[in-house]
This record gives sequence, structure tokens and C-alpha cells, in this order.
Amino acid sequence: MENMQSLFYSLRFNFLYVDVYTFTRMWVYPTTVLPYGLLRYIFSGEADFWLDGRLIHVRPNQVVYLPEGATLDCKALTDDFKFMSIRFVTTVRLQSSDFLSDYFHVESLADDDARQVRGYFEAIYQAATTHSRGRMFRIRGNLELIIAWLAEQGEASQAPAVLETQPYSIERTRRRAQSAAIRDPRIQAVEDYLADHPKDKLDLKLLCEIAQVSEPSLRRLFKLQTGKSPGHYLRELHMLTAARELLVSEKRISDIAYDLGYDDPNYFSRVFKSIIGLSPQDYRKVSRE
Repeated sequence: MENMQSLFYSLRFNFLYVDVYTFTRMWVYPTTVLPYGLLRYIFSGEADFWLDGRLIHVRPNQVVYLPEGATLDCKALTDDFKFMSIRFVTTVRLQSSDFLSDYFHVESLADDDARQVRGYFEAIYQAATTHSRGRMFRIRGNLELIIAWLAEQGEASQAPAVLETQPYSIERTRRRAQSAAIRDPRIQAVEDYLADHPKDKLDLKLLCEIAQVSEPSLRRLFKLQTGKSPGHYLRELHMLTAARELLVSEKRISDIAYDLGYDDPNYFSRVFKSIIGLSPQDYRKVSRE
């Protein structure tokens, strides 16, 4: 119990990026293993999301929670599909477990019928696109309000929470087992290795040895399972590792780049901005204002 309480006290949510997206019914988001958590608020239109192989139909005024490490693919069903998306990472992640889902009963989909939580999303977007000194505090505060709201929706669906804990966990375990059954264990072993070595350079020969396949097969199977090439997948891991370093350390940006195998800090900064949405300098500045 003391260990669990210490985990609760150490739990923090680190904001990465927010933006608003509008798509037509032609939009398809390929199968991707999420390197960060996502919160999406649906403004208009409808779409189908597949989260770990489970279909979620989304519509206006709903909040979608997509945990880090989950497999996601999406398809818009209308020509006016619009949503706000927030990327974040948590300081607590247990092996084979999503902390928010398993310990706070946060569901994948929640209805915002009273339009209560929409204001929190809009406040984050407004703070992130201004230069107020207090904007990072507003972002963090509203991010926690969103997650608190989701936890309260999950709590309300448990009647009572203590009695529902066991069946809930069993159902989640069953869904994960079904999802795992359709995943290639060879590629999963490569994903696990990359997740455990986020600062390594791309070594396709080693990854082929882990998966016991040829390089063409590795590229094909990896793309099929994750929606990305091994190189793109590792670049995203590099940039998320860099984002954490920028938040918690005083390292120079060039040193962070070198640690991740980027000899050219300018190239590193361009890659970071393409994935995170801000330059390393701006990201560090915003995170500390």
C-alpha cells in the first residue's frame, strides 16, 4: 500500500504538444504504436478509432483517451471531422499496464454532455499559443483537470468501485490478450528492445537478429505492425527522450543531441520540431514559464 501511495504522489503529467485538426472522410491514420499519451476532444463529425484492435466510434462532444504504448488506427466517416489533440507523457508507467486505466478506471471514451471539459481543452490551446508568463502553469493545471474529470467519469461507472475492480481488470486483461494475439511477436520483441534502448542508434542488423528475419522482412513486418519504418519509429523515441531531458535537466541542447547520436544539433532541432511541434529551445522555454 505504501508503495502504491508513493506511485500516486510521484505521478506527473508532462505536456508535449496541442493542436486542432480538421479532416475529410478520406482521412486514414495508419496503424501506429503511440510513443506518448493522447487526449482528443471531438468538435464535429464522426470517425472510427481502433484502439488495440477494439473499435471505438467517436462523435461530437466526446473525449478520447489513448494511452502511451497502445496501438491506434483511425478513419474519418464524415467530411467535417474536427478534433483537438493533446500529447503528453506520464512520470509513472508500470510494465504491461496503463496507470490511468488500471488504477483510476479512466475509460477510452467519455461523453462531455455538459460541455464542461471542452473549456479545459480550449484553455490549454489558448495558453500554448500565447506568450503569457504563466502559460505552462495554465497548461499543466488544465491538463490535470481533464484527467481528473476522466477519472471521475470512470469512478461514476463503477458501482461500487471496490466491487468492480476485479471484473474490470479481468476484462482489460482479456482485451489485451485478444489484441496481443494478432500482433507479430517478432516485431513486438523489436519494439520492446527499442523502448528499452531509446538512446541507441538504428542498428538494423541487430534488430534483424532479435526478430530472426531478413532486413526486407523486418522493414515490411515492422511497417505493417506499427505504421512506421524502424528509423521513423526510433526517431520518435529519440525526440520523446529529448523532450524529457529538456524538462528535467539543465543539459545543453547540443549535448542532448550528441547523446542521442545526432552529430548536427541543427538537424536534431529540425527533427525535434517536426515531431514535437516546437523547437528544443522553445519547448524548454515554454515548459518552464
